[in-house]
Amino acid sequence: MGEALGTADIVLVDTNVFVAVGGPDHDKYQALRSVVQREGVVLQIPERVKAELRTMQMTNRVESAVDDGWAELVSPPEPTDGDAVTAMDFTRRDIANQTDTHEHEVEKADTVFAGLAIQYLKDDTGGSFVVLTDDKVAATAIQRAVEQQGYGTSISVLRLSDVIEDEIDDDFRVI
Repeated sequence: MGEALGTADIVLVDTNVFVAVGGPDHDKYQALRSVVQREGVVLQIPERVKAELRTMQMTNRVESAVDDGWAELVSPPEPTDGDAVTAMDFTRRDIANQTDTHEHEVEKADTVFAGLAIQYLKDDTGGSFVVLTDDKVAATAIQRAVEQQGYGTSISVLRLSDVIEDEIDDDFRVI
């Protein structure tokens, strides 16, 4: 369902998307690449995502996407943007509450998406804003955070199946 992405979208991508699609030679990875290129989107990958993939020895997935021109690395939100910081804090607390874990144990990459999306929106870069994740808990927390900050109608949270389900023949497991 590549129509979930549009040519003007800024699409922020979570670590678990690159884990779920496999390496550059895997069908799911190729399906994601195909949708992204067909829609004319360049995925925005926070540096924290690459750092998480480095601990799993999977950075080749991001590096290949960047080298091929359908993804780029982006810096975290500015710590001076109050809305972005508040959204990140809200996301962290919400994930911790949903999973019954301590806030300091929440993955750092998961908290950055709401803040980055809000920062991009406030910078008036045009287009619509999408956070692409395959983590149900993070998706819910990010959506709540952007809604709580008043940006719910401008920022969408999509799951991987929203983007590539029709592009692959085999079933895949959501992690």
